Amino acid sequence: MSFIQWTLDLATGFDDIDEQHQQLINCINKFYDADQTKDRDLIAKALQELIDCTTDHFHKEEQMLEEAGYHLLEQHKKVHLNFLSRMATYQNRFENGDDIGEELLNLLEGWLFRHIRINDHGYVEPVKKAGIR
Repeated sequence: MSFIQWTLDLATGFDDIDEQHQQLINCINKFYDADQTKDRDLIAKALQELIDCTTDHFHKEEQMLEEAGYHLLEQHKKVHLNFLSRMATYQNRFENGDDIGEELLNLLEGWLFRHIRINDHGYVEPVKKAGIR
């Protein structure tokens, strides 16, 4: 069973963004699976994949918001930057020998769903009005 699952209430209506969100969930689930093994090499690989997937998604989402002239783009970017900073801190802690799995998974589960439901759903109408599909 997956640690977290995609649910329809997370859908933004933008196919590429929804696919990226589903990929993020897959990466979180891979990290969960790796953490369960307690194999630090597997965990490190899954953590890096999660960071890469997140960074890529944020970049693509920000490009779409910029193209749409989204009025809250800078605030949205700050939320992304803050999250990536937190991820880097967890990665550094892990590299220094800390067991970050449970703590990071709790953060990821809460943050992802809140971010999509509040921040991302907040841009849907303005972006659609700008003609972005």
